[in-house]
Amino acid sequence: MTSLEFAICLGEIRGEFITEARHPEQGKSQGLRRIWLIAAVIALAALLVGCAVVYALRLENLRIGQLDIPKPHTVTEGTDPVETEATVEVLSLQGIRGSVNYQANQEWLNFTQSYTPKPISGWDSSLEYWAYSLQDQTMVDKLNEICEKYGLKIIGKSWHEHQDCSHFLKLAGIDSLVKPEYLSVFQQPQGRFFPGGSFTVYGQLNLEGDEMPLFITYQYVKKDVFYDVFGYVRADGVTQKSITTEDGIPLLLLESGQSGMIFAEKDDCFITIGVDTSEAVSLEEIAGYFDFSIQSSPLNTTAADAREQESLALSQQGVQQPPTSYTEYIQRKLESYSTEPNGSLALPEYTFYDLDGNGEDDLLIVKDGKILEIPVLVSGEIDNGKSYALQLYQDNVLIEKDSYYLTNETWYHIFRFANNGDPVFSNPKEQSIVRLKKDGQGQWWRTSSTDHYADFDTQITEAEAMKILNAYQPVELDTKPLSEFQEP
Repeated sequence: MTSLEFAICLGEIRGEFITEARHPEQGKSQGLRRIWLIAAVIALAALLVGCAVVYALRLENLRIGQLDIPKPHTVTEGTDPVETEATVEVLSLQGIRGSVNYQANQEWLNFTQSYTPKPISGWDSSLEYWAYSLQDQTMVDKLNEICEKYGLKIIGKSWHEHQDCSHFLKLAGIDSLVKPEYLSVFQQPQGRFFPGGSFTVYGQLNLEGDEMPLFITYQYVKKDVFYDVFGYVRADGVTQKSITTEDGIPLLLLESGQSGMIFAEKDDCFITIGVDTSEAVSLEEIAGYFDFSIQSSPLNTTAADAREQESLALSQQGVQQPPTSYTEYIQRKLESYSTEPNGSLALPEYTFYDLDGNGEDDLLIVKDGKILEIPVLVSGEIDNGKSYALQLYQDNVLIEKDSYYLTNETWYHIFRFANNGDPVFSNPKEQSIVRLKKDGQGQWWRTSSTDHYADFDTQITEAEAMKILNAYQPVELDTKPLSEFQEP
């Protein structure tokens, strides 16, 4: 699991959902995913203004239920039974046990776990519901019922920022999310903002001494609204700590390895910050960068509309055409690293290597011995395909390793690329040899099929797994600095 995964939702997030988190949608909701897939998204709502809180801000007072994560498998005609991969605890991110927001959150969870919507072709909700995962009118009616029952408001239609969230924050009466002395190290390029003053900001901290930025998901939601989202956490993998800021605001810190979340409850809002930590800075130190005394105000509709249009126009102006040569591609990569605020990010290196065995060398972007990118010239333009973290072995064998926090599993994909002339990074061209899995109980499994998405259907011993993994001799790539790049 990457640290970003835990930082966003205290749970596993597939790559497609990380992309959504960094690039908020510009249109209407894409419809309700099954509730276990909502674990890929984090947002929050909060306590009703004036509600008496009788429980402390602790992990145990945010739990509202459990959720079974199904085991990945190929469904045939929709009739295959669903096996449980892991069970996680669901957290209320709208209020503490005993509050009306907690109760509303729990009632919505129970409803979505028991209700299966029947999508209607062409169905669409009104604009004010686009922030919710709704798929039919029954869900709209239930959401309205819950809001009326607990005295909460619909969060409303959002505005999107694509360039610099400081503009929208100022419209909400906020100078900065971080303390004044840290303005230079915090970037906040994207986010979405709601009429009543709630917002989500996606940014990063670029701390001196850290090679990689710390990605931030900052959620600020007013206590008078309801939002249909939850947190997810594996009970045995999280530590918690309570601290108080210099301003007297209590914080709850949840941490797992190098990842965590920071919770702050105030009189009129609930704040959650998802962050990936590092060896150089603790979660408590990261909390010290932020100003939790901020107070958000409702946005002026005319001003917000104008800023959204300006932001969108600026983002479209800044879109670059794809590079048309390897040299241009490398030059842009060098420029992107040179613009980092602290200039401390370590550069990857490059090499040319015939990765698919078709007789032509491929450009590889490499860091710490792992292949990160495989740019390919297609129809006169460079396409770098998907991102990897591949280890190369003799006979063009590659091994990709992934770890998943929620299920406490490690997966290994051992494969080669086909050499039929298509781009080497194309997913169908990953010709599987075998896939291995170490499950949460330490048991090893393998696939009996070479299908790319075959089930782990064969139980093996650890010795057998190590024999497979150690059967390949690693290849040491002869890399050079990007600054010395030359076409082959």
